[in-house]
Amino acid sequence: MITFVCGELCSGKTVYSKALASLTDSVYIEIGDIVREIKNSTDRKVLQDSKNLASAIIIGLSSLIAKNAPKRCIVSGARQKAILKAFPSSTVLWIHCPREERKSRYNQRAREGDLISFEEAEKGDKKLGIDKVKEYILKL
Repeated sequence: MITFVCGELCSGKTVYSKALASLTDSVYIEIGDIVREIKNSTDRKVLQDSKNLASAIIIGLSSLIAKNAPKRCIVSGARQKAILKAFPSSTVLWIHCPREERKSRYNQRAREGDLISFEEAEKGDKKLGIDKVKEYILKL
């Protein structure tokens, strides 16, 4: 079984996903780790230029899921609808967090590669397709 945990920038996806994986003895998979490996970078600006990588992300994710079978996988951070559609029997969750709280979290964290403003990072996520992911999940 696969569960996708999706949400906007700094909405709590990682915290929730790791907790869920721990509670259910599942494997935690971060889409960002797959993209960092493909792009060989940790720079958010470089990583957000990955809209055309959906197929490569799906291949990498499929490989990780197969490697960890039969364990449940909790996947965090999908920002393209094509990724969710590639796994149609998955559970999908949307996490909502108010924008001001997300901005505060972004400004307080010290994640490698976060050298751009919250507004620019948020704009990059929208360009990747996070709004389409939200619409897809909420209309299921």
